[in-house]
Parts: sequence; structure tokens; C-alpha cells
Amino acid sequence: MTSFNQFYYSFSPTIADLERQSPIFKEAVKLFITPMISSLSIMTLADSDSEVEVLGFGISVIALNLGLYIVAPTTFVYKVHKYLKSKK
Repeated sequence: MTSFNQFYYSFSPTIADLERQSPIFKEAVKLFITPMISSLSIMTLADSDSEVEVLGFGISVIALNLGLYIVAPTTFVYKVHKYLKSKK
């Protein structure tokens, strides 16, 4: 946990300062993290007494976040690139 805290606090104050200075940046950050926070609420459905259930829900949340933050943007960029290339 110490390593995570060191990593997080190495950039968090800078992000907080930028958010205070720029309402547009603040909204962009909010839009970026809202899906992740929402997907983490799925973990509340897991029965904490069942390690298998917690593991299953955890893997599902990780897969959902990978889809939201990696697969969807990559697919979007690929399709836009393909569309623009076909226009030439």
C-alpha cells in the first residue's frame, strides 16, 4: 500500500491544482473517472464471505474497465482511421 500511496501522491497534487485552475480540465477528469467509479460499484454485489464470488466480480470489473478504457477507444480510433483512409 505504501508504494501505491507514493505513486498516487507523486501526481495527485498537480492534478488537483490543474482542476482548481481549469473548470474544463476538472470536467474532463470527471468524465474520465466516472465510468471506473461506476463499474467499481459492481463489487458491492459480491458476497464478502465468498472468495470465488469476489474474485469473479473483480475479474469482471477489470474486464469491463479494460473494455471502457482500452478496447472502445482503440476500436473508435481504428474505425475513424479506416474511414478517413477510404475517403482518399
